[in-house]
Amino acid sequence: MIQPVINPDTSWKKAAPFSLNIDSVSAERVWGEIKTGLIEMLKVDGRPDIILIPELHLPVSRVQTIKKLSKKHGVVIISGIDFQSSSVNRNRIHNRGIICFPNEINTGQPSLKLTAMQFGKTYFTYMERSMFSKGIVGLGVCYPEPEQNMYIFKSSELGDFGIMICSDIFDIERMAIYQGQIHHLFVISLNKDLNTYFAMAESLTRLLYCNLIICNTGHYGGTLAVSPYNDANERTIYKYLGQRMFNSHVVNIPLMSLDKAQKFDFISDNKDGIKFKASPPGYLIRKD
Repeated sequence: MIQPVINPDTSWKKAAPFSLNIDSVSAERVWGEIKTGLIEMLKVDGRPDIILIPELHLPVSRVQTIKKLSKKHGVVIISGIDFQSSSVNRNRIHNRGIICFPNEINTGQPSLKLTAMQFGKTYFTYMERSMFSKGIVGLGVCYPEPEQNMYIFKSSELGDFGIMICSDIFDIERMAIYQGQIHHLFVISLNKDLNTYFAMAESLTRLLYCNLIICNTGHYGGTLAVSPYNDANERTIYKYLGQRMFNSHVVNIPLMSLDKAQKFDFISDNKDGIKFKASPPGYLIRKD
């Protein structure tokens, strides 16, 4: 997880009309922090397979660069991108992330191919809607452009995982789709309500019976990695608190042991050897 610092109260201007993107000075500083995080992670032993960057933190001008870095270093990158105006209707605003898949992951060799796609936020916060409604420089009154697509990525090496942006974590239907189909849920966010998200993470790691990782801005802290371990002292793998501080960290999350627990019949079989809590009532591995 890379946690650059963006202050949402000032980065898109303090009052209307707001800027569609953060100012150029802040954008270069944030990009510098992202590069620092990447350098720190990619030079260490046990370098990560997946790197997360928070919601809205990647400057639009750096999207192609992040693709090249993913391909060059053989690492999956999931990053939030700054606001983008719709190509169809400029008054409709997207909040999107990008996921980059190199064809070689952590082999030490550059990949020959890269698959990348952008994914969108469905449920915009009231702060975003208020900002758009009060006007964007050069665009006037704007509206959020919700995107309904939900994605599940299948990987025998990395595990199956879902991705989402910030407040979509409250989407009950999305959680129902994810249950029984993923090992990990990655959430990129720009969120100041840390306690609510901590509580959601604790609940969802049990309900979805998966690892849950939230990568939040360094301005608020609040980045978290949890897993449904039976031992409460092991359940929180990583938790970062502390405002206005850039930070990056590499953590290990379980895969094979969790996959074994997900397939285990807690009703009929003895739990010996399983270090995770029992799966929730009605939990079933789904192949669809």
